[in-house]
Amino acid sequence: MDRPAINIALPLLILSAVALGAVLYVLHSILIPLVLAGFLAIIFKPLVGVVRRLGAPTWVGLLLVLLMTSAAIYSTSVIVSWGVQSAVEKAPEYSKRVVRMIGRAEDLVAQYGGRIDANLLDRLEQVISAERAVGIAGSWVGSALTVLSDGTLVLLFLIFMVLGGDLFARKLQVAFHDVTAVNAVRIYDTLNMKVLRYLRLKTLINLFTGLVVYAVLEAFGVDFAPVMGLLAFLFNYIPNMGSFIMTVLPGAIAAVQFENVGFALIIVGVLIVVQNLIGNIIEPKIMGTSLDISPVVVLFSLVFWGWMWGIVGMILSVPIMAVVKTLMEQFPTTKPLAILMGSTVPSSSEEFR
Repeated sequence: MDRPAINIALPLLILSAVALGAVLYVLHSILIPLVLAGFLAIIFKPLVGVVRRLGAPTWVGLLLVLLMTSAAIYSTSVIVSWGVQSAVEKAPEYSKRVVRMIGRAEDLVAQYGGRIDANLLDRLEQVISAERAVGIAGSWVGSALTVLSDGTLVLLFLIFMVLGGDLFARKLQVAFHDVTAVNAVRIYDTLNMKVLRYLRLKTLINLFTGLVVYAVLEAFGVDFAPVMGLLAFLFNYIPNMGSFIMTVLPGAIAAVQFENVGFALIIVGVLIVVQNLIGNIIEPKIMGTSLDISPVVVLFSLVFWGWMWGIVGMILSVPIMAVVKTLMEQFPTTKPLAILMGSTVPSSSEEFR
Protein backbone atom coordinates (compact mmCIF):
# COMPACT_ATOMS: atom_id res chain seq x y z
CA MET A 1 0.00 0.00 0.00
CA ASP A 2 1.38 3.43 -0.96
CA ARG A 3 2.03 6.24 1.52
CA PRO A 4 -1.04 8.44 0.71
CA ALA A 5 -3.35 5.49 1.12
CA ILE A 6 -1.79 4.64 4.51
CA ASN A 7 -2.09 8.28 5.62
CA ILE A 8 -5.82 8.15 4.87
CA ALA A 9 -6.49 4.62 6.12
CA LEU A 10 -4.87 4.91 9.54
CA PRO A 11 -6.87 7.96 10.76
CA LEU A 12 -10.06 6.32 9.50
CA LEU A 13 -9.11 3.13 11.33
CA ILE A 14 -8.51 5.04 14.56
CA LEU A 15 -11.79 6.95 14.27
CA SER A 16 -13.65 3.72 13.52
CA ALA A 17 -12.09 2.04 16.56
CA VAL A 18 -13.12 4.95 18.82
CA ALA A 19 -16.68 4.94 17.44
CA LEU A 20 -16.90 1.16 17.83
CA GLY A 21 -15.65 1.40 21.43
CA ALA A 22 -18.32 3.97 22.25
CA VAL A 23 -21.03 1.73 20.79
CA LEU A 24 -19.73 -1.30 22.71
CA TYR A 25 -19.76 0.64 25.96
CA VAL A 26 -23.20 2.22 25.53
CA LEU A 27 -24.92 -0.96 24.31
CA HIS A 28 -23.20 -3.36 26.71
CA SER A 29 -26.48 -4.54 28.28
CA ILE A 30 -27.59 -5.87 24.87
CA LEU A 31 -24.24 -6.88 23.43
CA ILE A 32 -23.04 -8.98 26.40
CA PRO A 33 -25.92 -11.52 26.15
CA LEU A 34 -25.51 -11.50 22.36
CA VAL A 35 -21.78 -12.26 22.56
CA LEU A 36 -22.32 -14.92 25.24
CA ALA A 37 -24.96 -16.57 23.07
CA GLY A 38 -22.60 -16.46 20.10
CA PHE A 39 -19.84 -18.24 21.98
CA LEU A 40 -22.31 -20.78 23.38
CA ALA A 41 -23.57 -21.43 19.85
CA ILE A 42 -19.97 -22.07 18.76
CA ILE A 43 -19.41 -24.45 21.68
CA PHE A 44 -22.61 -26.44 21.03
CA LYS A 45 -22.25 -26.50 17.22
CA PRO A 46 -20.52 -29.94 17.22
CA LEU A 47 -23.31 -31.38 19.38
CA VAL A 48 -25.98 -30.19 16.94
CA GLY A 49 -23.92 -31.65 14.07
CA VAL A 50 -23.71 -35.04 15.78
CA VAL A 51 -27.48 -35.09 16.35
CA ARG A 52 -28.09 -34.35 12.68
CA ARG A 53 -25.66 -37.00 11.50
CA LEU A 54 -27.57 -39.53 13.61
CA GLY A 55 -30.66 -38.70 11.57
CA ALA A 56 -32.51 -36.72 14.25
CA PRO A 57 -34.23 -33.46 13.33
CA THR A 58 -32.68 -30.08 14.15
CA TRP A 59 -35.11 -29.38 16.97
CA VAL A 60 -33.72 -32.35 18.94
CA GLY A 61 -30.24 -30.82 18.91
CA LEU A 62 -31.69 -27.43 19.79
CA LEU A 63 -33.60 -28.97 22.70
CA LEU A 64 -30.41 -30.59 24.02
CA VAL A 65 -28.56 -27.27 23.76
CA LEU A 66 -31.32 -25.40 25.59
CA LEU A 67 -31.54 -28.06 28.31
CA MET A 68 -27.78 -28.00 28.92
CA THR A 69 -27.63 -24.19 28.91
CA SER A 70 -30.69 -23.86 31.17
CA ALA A 71 -29.24 -26.44 33.57
CA ALA A 72 -25.97 -24.50 33.73
CA ILE A 73 -27.76 -21.18 34.39
CA TYR A 74 -30.03 -22.76 37.00
CA SER A 75 -27.15 -24.53 38.77
CA THR A 76 -25.18 -21.30 38.83
CA SER A 77 -28.12 -19.38 40.31
CA VAL A 78 -28.65 -22.05 42.98
CA ILE A 79 -24.98 -22.02 44.02
CA VAL A 80 -24.87 -18.21 44.06
CA SER A 81 -28.09 -17.97 46.09
CA TRP A 82 -26.83 -20.55 48.57
CA GLY A 83 -23.52 -18.71 48.87
CA VAL A 84 -25.23 -15.37 49.50
CA GLN A 85 -27.49 -16.88 52.14
CA SER A 86 -24.55 -18.58 53.85
CA ALA A 87 -22.56 -15.33 53.74
CA VAL A 88 -25.40 -13.44 55.42
CA GLU A 89 -25.75 -16.11 58.12
CA LYS A 90 -22.04 -16.38 58.85
CA ALA A 91 -21.14 -12.70 58.55
CA PRO A 92 -21.51 -11.86 62.28
CA GLU A 93 -19.37 -14.84 63.34
CA TYR A 94 -16.73 -14.08 60.73
CA SER A 95 -16.62 -10.48 61.91
CA LYS A 96 -15.97 -11.62 65.48
CA ARG A 97 -13.23 -13.98 64.33
CA VAL A 98 -11.45 -11.23 62.41
CA VAL A 99 -11.62 -8.95 65.46
CA ARG A 100 -10.07 -11.71 67.58
CA MET A 101 -7.33 -12.24 64.99
CA ILE A 102 -6.59 -8.52 64.95
CA GLY A 103 -6.42 -8.55 68.75
CA ARG A 104 -3.93 -11.43 68.73
CA ALA A 105 -1.86 -9.66 66.10
CA GLU A 106 -1.86 -6.52 68.24
CA ASP A 107 -0.71 -8.53 71.28
CA LEU A 108 2.04 -10.16 69.23
CA VAL A 109 3.30 -6.79 68.00
CA ALA A 110 3.18 -5.44 71.55
CA GLN A 111 5.39 -8.31 72.78
CA TYR A 112 8.16 -7.04 70.53
CA GLY A 113 7.71 -3.45 71.66
CA GLY A 114 5.64 -2.34 68.68
CA ARG A 115 2.22 -0.75 68.46
CA ILE A 116 -0.58 -0.80 65.89
CA ASP A 117 -2.25 2.52 65.18
CA ALA A 118 -5.68 2.67 66.85
CA ASN A 119 -7.22 4.50 63.88
CA LEU A 120 -6.08 1.69 61.61
CA LEU A 121 -7.75 -0.87 63.86
CA ASP A 122 -11.00 1.13 63.89
CA ARG A 123 -11.00 1.31 60.10
CA LEU A 124 -10.36 -2.43 59.84
CA GLU A 125 -13.24 -3.19 62.19
CA GLN A 126 -15.55 -0.99 60.11
CA VAL A 127 -14.48 -2.72 56.89
CA ILE A 128 -15.12 -6.21 58.30
CA SER A 129 -18.29 -5.38 60.23
CA ALA A 130 -21.28 -7.68 59.88
CA GLU A 131 -23.41 -4.86 58.48
CA ARG A 132 -20.93 -4.27 55.68
CA ALA A 133 -20.76 -7.99 54.93
CA VAL A 134 -24.57 -8.17 54.68
CA GLY A 135 -24.52 -5.15 52.37
CA ILE A 136 -22.00 -6.83 50.10
CA ALA A 137 -24.08 -10.01 50.11
CA GLY A 138 -27.11 -7.93 49.15
CA SER A 139 -25.23 -6.52 46.16
CA TRP A 140 -24.36 -10.11 45.19
CA VAL A 141 -28.08 -10.93 45.22
CA GLY A 142 -28.69 -8.05 42.81
CA SER A 143 -25.90 -9.30 40.58
CA ALA A 144 -27.34 -12.81 40.66
CA LEU A 145 -30.76 -11.50 39.59
CA THR A 146 -29.10 -9.58 36.76
CA VAL A 147 -27.35 -12.75 35.62
CA LEU A 148 -30.66 -14.61 35.60
CA SER A 149 -32.39 -11.93 33.54
CA ASP A 150 -29.47 -11.88 31.11
CA GLY A 151 -29.62 -15.66 31.02
CA THR A 152 -33.13 -15.51 29.57
CA LEU A 153 -31.94 -13.13 26.85
CA VAL A 154 -28.94 -15.38 26.17
CA LEU A 155 -31.27 -18.35 25.65
CA LEU A 156 -33.39 -16.37 23.19
CA PHE A 157 -30.34 -15.30 21.19
CA LEU A 158 -28.98 -18.84 21.35
CA ILE A 159 -32.15 -20.35 19.84
CA PHE A 160 -31.97 -18.17 16.73
CA MET A 161 -28.21 -18.60 16.36
CA VAL A 162 -28.43 -22.40 16.48
CA LEU A 163 -31.35 -22.45 14.05
CA GLY A 164 -29.64 -20.11 11.58
CA GLY A 165 -26.05 -21.26 12.03
CA ASP A 166 -25.93 -23.67 9.09
CA LEU A 167 -27.49 -21.17 6.70
CA PHE A 168 -25.08 -18.37 7.52
CA ALA A 169 -22.20 -19.65 5.36
CA ARG A 170 -24.57 -20.06 2.42
CA LYS A 171 -25.91 -16.56 2.97
CA LEU A 172 -22.34 -15.25 2.79
CA GLN A 173 -21.87 -16.94 -0.58
CA VAL A 174 -25.09 -15.45 -1.92
CA ALA A 175 -24.53 -12.01 -0.40
CA PHE A 176 -20.93 -11.78 -1.73
CA HIS A 177 -21.21 -13.64 -5.01
CA ASP A 178 -17.91 -12.36 -6.40
CA VAL A 179 -14.35 -13.25 -5.37
CA THR A 180 -14.97 -11.71 -1.94
CA ALA A 181 -17.37 -14.53 -1.17
CA VAL A 182 -14.53 -17.01 -0.95
CA ASN A 183 -12.75 -14.74 1.54
CA ALA A 184 -15.91 -14.16 3.58
CA VAL A 185 -16.64 -17.87 3.89
CA ARG A 186 -12.99 -18.62 4.64
CA ILE A 187 -12.91 -15.96 7.36
CA TYR A 188 -16.12 -17.35 8.85
CA ASP A 189 -14.76 -20.92 8.86
CA THR A 190 -11.42 -19.81 10.33
CA LEU A 191 -13.12 -17.91 13.15
CA ASN A 192 -15.35 -20.89 13.89
CA MET A 193 -12.44 -23.32 14.07
CA LYS A 194 -10.13 -21.13 16.16
CA VAL A 195 -12.71 -19.94 18.66
CA LEU A 196 -14.43 -23.35 18.79
CA ARG A 197 -11.22 -25.15 19.69
CA TYR A 198 -10.25 -22.60 22.32
CA LEU A 199 -13.66 -22.39 23.99
CA ARG A 200 -14.25 -26.13 23.94
CA LEU A 201 -10.88 -27.05 25.47
CA LYS A 202 -10.80 -24.09 27.85
CA THR A 203 -14.29 -24.88 29.14
CA LEU A 204 -13.37 -28.53 29.79
CA ILE A 205 -10.14 -27.52 31.55
CA ASN A 206 -11.94 -24.90 33.65
CA LEU A 207 -14.62 -27.42 34.59
CA PHE A 208 -11.91 -29.81 35.76
CA THR A 209 -10.20 -26.98 37.67
CA GLY A 210 -13.43 -25.97 39.39
CA LEU A 211 -14.13 -29.55 40.47
CA VAL A 212 -10.60 -29.97 41.83
CA VAL A 213 -10.75 -26.68 43.75
CA TYR A 214 -14.11 -27.67 45.18
CA ALA A 215 -12.78 -31.10 46.19
CA VAL A 216 -9.68 -29.62 47.87
CA LEU A 217 -11.65 -27.04 49.86
CA GLU A 218 -14.33 -29.58 50.79
CA ALA A 219 -11.63 -31.98 51.98
CA PHE A 220 -10.16 -29.28 54.23
CA GLY A 221 -13.62 -28.28 55.47
CA VAL A 222 -13.46 -24.72 54.12
CA ASP A 223 -16.72 -22.78 53.99
CA PHE A 224 -18.29 -21.81 50.66
CA ALA A 225 -16.52 -24.63 48.79
CA PRO A 226 -19.25 -24.89 46.07
CA VAL A 227 -19.10 -21.15 45.45
CA MET A 228 -15.31 -21.23 45.26
CA GLY A 229 -15.49 -24.12 42.78
CA LEU A 230 -17.91 -22.14 40.61
CA LEU A 231 -15.70 -19.04 40.78
CA ALA A 232 -12.65 -21.15 39.89
CA PHE A 233 -14.48 -22.36 36.78
CA LEU A 234 -15.41 -18.81 35.75
CA PHE A 235 -12.29 -16.92 36.82
CA ASN A 236 -9.91 -19.30 35.07
CA TYR A 237 -11.18 -17.86 31.79
CA ILE A 238 -9.34 -14.73 32.95
CA PRO A 239 -5.65 -15.17 32.04
CA ASN A 240 -3.17 -15.12 34.94
CA MET A 241 -5.28 -12.95 37.24
CA GLY A 242 -8.07 -15.52 37.59
CA SER A 243 -5.87 -18.26 39.05
CA PHE A 244 -4.26 -15.73 41.42
CA ILE A 245 -7.65 -14.61 42.74
CA MET A 246 -8.79 -18.19 43.20
CA THR A 247 -5.70 -18.93 45.26
CA VAL A 248 -5.84 -15.88 47.54
CA LEU A 249 -9.61 -15.77 48.12
CA PRO A 250 -10.03 -19.31 49.51
CA GLY A 251 -6.90 -18.77 51.62
CA ALA A 252 -8.38 -15.62 53.16
CA ILE A 253 -11.65 -17.41 53.92
CA ALA A 254 -9.78 -20.33 55.51
CA ALA A 255 -7.64 -17.97 57.62
CA VAL A 256 -10.73 -16.30 59.08
CA GLN A 257 -12.78 -19.49 59.42
CA PHE A 258 -10.13 -21.44 61.34
CA GLU A 259 -8.38 -18.38 62.84
CA ASN A 260 -5.15 -20.09 61.85
CA VAL A 261 -2.91 -18.44 59.29
CA GLY A 262 -0.57 -21.45 59.14
CA PHE A 263 -3.39 -23.83 58.20
CA ALA A 264 -4.63 -21.33 55.61
CA LEU A 265 -1.15 -21.19 54.07
CA ILE A 266 -1.19 -24.98 53.70
CA ILE A 267 -4.47 -24.71 51.77
CA VAL A 268 -3.01 -21.90 49.64
CA GLY A 269 0.04 -24.08 48.95
CA VAL A 270 -2.15 -26.96 47.77
CA LEU A 271 -4.14 -24.61 45.52
CA ILE A 272 -0.93 -23.15 44.07
CA VAL A 273 0.24 -26.66 43.19
CA VAL A 274 -3.14 -27.46 41.60
CA GLN A 275 -3.25 -24.20 39.61
CA ASN A 276 0.33 -24.63 38.38
CA LEU A 277 -0.17 -28.26 37.37
CA ILE A 278 -3.28 -27.41 35.40
CA GLY A 279 -2.25 -24.00 34.08
CA ASN A 280 1.42 -24.63 33.27
CA ILE A 281 1.53 -28.34 32.41
CA ILE A 282 -1.87 -29.80 31.51
CA GLU A 283 -3.40 -26.81 29.70
CA PRO A 284 -0.41 -25.99 27.43
CA LYS A 285 -0.11 -29.66 26.40
CA ILE A 286 -3.79 -29.85 25.50
CA MET A 287 -4.32 -26.42 23.98
CA GLY A 288 -0.88 -25.54 22.65
CA THR A 289 -0.70 -22.07 21.09
CA SER A 290 -3.86 -22.33 19.00
CA LEU A 291 -4.80 -18.66 19.24
CA ASP A 292 -1.28 -17.27 18.63
CA ILE A 293 -1.79 -14.12 20.72
CA SER A 294 1.06 -12.29 22.44
CA PRO A 295 0.95 -12.21 26.27
CA VAL A 296 1.14 -8.41 26.12
CA VAL A 297 -1.95 -8.34 23.89
CA VAL A 298 -3.70 -10.75 26.26
CA LEU A 299 -2.98 -8.42 29.20
CA PHE A 300 -4.14 -5.36 27.27
CA SER A 301 -7.30 -7.19 26.20
CA LEU A 302 -7.96 -8.23 29.79
CA VAL A 303 -7.70 -4.64 31.05
CA PHE A 304 -9.65 -3.13 28.16
CA TRP A 305 -12.58 -5.55 28.15
CA GLY A 306 -12.65 -5.57 31.96
CA TRP A 307 -13.08 -1.80 31.86
CA MET A 308 -15.61 -2.02 29.01
CA TRP A 309 -17.85 -4.90 30.18
CA GLY A 310 -16.72 -5.74 33.71
CA ILE A 311 -16.12 -9.31 34.83
CA VAL A 312 -17.91 -10.75 31.78
CA GLY A 313 -15.58 -8.77 29.54
CA MET A 314 -12.55 -10.15 31.36
CA ILE A 315 -13.84 -13.71 30.92
CA LEU A 316 -14.48 -13.17 27.20
CA SER A 317 -11.37 -11.05 26.55
CA VAL A 318 -9.20 -13.76 25.00
CA PRO A 319 -11.76 -15.21 22.53
CA ILE A 320 -12.83 -11.69 21.54
CA MET A 321 -9.21 -10.75 20.85
CA ALA A 322 -8.81 -13.96 18.83
CA VAL A 323 -11.76 -12.91 16.66
CA VAL A 324 -10.31 -9.39 16.24
CA LYS A 325 -6.86 -10.72 15.31
CA THR A 326 -8.27 -13.20 12.78
CA LEU A 327 -10.31 -10.46 11.12
CA MET A 328 -7.33 -8.10 11.01
CA GLU A 329 -5.24 -10.78 9.29
CA GLN A 330 -7.56 -10.73 6.28
CA PHE A 331 -7.04 -7.10 5.24
CA PRO A 332 -3.77 -5.55 3.97
CA THR A 333 -4.22 -2.38 6.03
CA THR A 334 -4.51 -4.18 9.37
CA LYS A 335 -2.44 -7.29 8.64
CA PRO A 336 0.84 -5.78 10.04
CA LEU A 337 -0.95 -5.05 13.33
CA ALA A 338 -2.27 -8.63 13.41
CA ILE A 339 1.28 -9.95 12.96
CA LEU A 340 2.49 -7.77 15.84
CA MET A 341 -0.34 -9.14 18.01
CA GLY A 342 0.85 -12.73 17.49
CA SER A 343 3.01 -14.74 19.85
CA THR A 344 5.20 -16.19 17.08
CA VAL A 345 7.21 -14.81 14.17
CA PRO A 346 5.78 -15.64 10.71
CA SER A 347 7.85 -18.23 8.87
CA SER A 348 7.85 -16.33 5.58
CA SER A 349 8.73 -12.74 4.84
CA GLU A 350 5.68 -12.62 2.63
CA GLU A 351 3.56 -12.31 5.76
CA PHE A 352 4.88 -8.80 6.18
CA ARG A 353 3.96 -7.57 2.72
